[in-house]
Amino acid sequence: MKAFVINLERACERRRRMEEQFASLGLQATFHPAVDARELAPEHYAQVDRETRRRLGLWPQADGSIANWISQRQVMREIAENGPETAAIFEDDAGLSADLPEVLEALERRPFAFDVIKLNRRSLTKTFIPCERLATGHRVGRVRYHDYGSEGYVITREAARHFLENTPMMMREIDQALSRFWENGLNVFYLDPPVVSHNEQDDSQIERGRKLARKKQKRADGVLFVTWRRVVNAFVREAQRRSTFRRLMRGEIGVTPPTDKDA
Repeated sequence: MKAFVINLERACERRRRMEEQFASLGLQATFHPAVDARELAPEHYAQVDRETRRRLGLWPQADGSIANWISQRQVMREIAENGPETAAIFEDDAGLSADLPEVLEALERRPFAFDVIKLNRRSLTKTFIPCERLATGHRVGRVRYHDYGSEGYVITREAARHFLENTPMMMREIDQALSRFWENGLNVFYLDPPVVSHNEQDDSQIERGRKLARKKQKRADGVLFVTWRRVVNAFVREAQRRSTFRRLMRGEIGVTPPTDKDA
């Protein structure tokens, strides 16, 4: 399976670590130059749906989150336009398990219909519902109701095309946008046990920027205004994801048609 790694050109140490990990696993990776959060231009900020975020009581996006959103979509566009039919995308702070090569090989055969399979899980305490078992012994299933993180995932060409067409503006961080099946209409699975983890060796530039953005909005809108909008949004979200989760479990959500083997 073709693997893409999103990496800032100036983040040489991260690239070195990723190259070493892939080499040790006998895998090859195509490194995609990430958009630099320090060099965002007006056309980059124009891709953020700031008004909707403010209406929902969401914090302003950090520059690092915006840059990551654009970078991930660039890779998806490459997949949508040129293939392959199934590819893996990694961030350069991913830790890779020794089982990754076998898992990628198994998923490339498309043993069942899927749009996205998250190879990492941020919260292992959330309820996991197994649906399929790979030849490697790993289980593939649902997380009730979702789990964030985009350090590593497998996506189909059709799913990449669908995401690009139906999510033209950034309203949420890329990991949230991919996970929220009730909004994006994607058939999202998770792997158990995960074969990708979050490598926390480096301080998060995104998190620092996010905290500063939150403080700025609190001063501008007031804590009471922001809290009220977030509470209302949480009730709506809960109703949507619960009802759509039942459809997801019944196999009614997704854009990638099953292969002949699935049919």
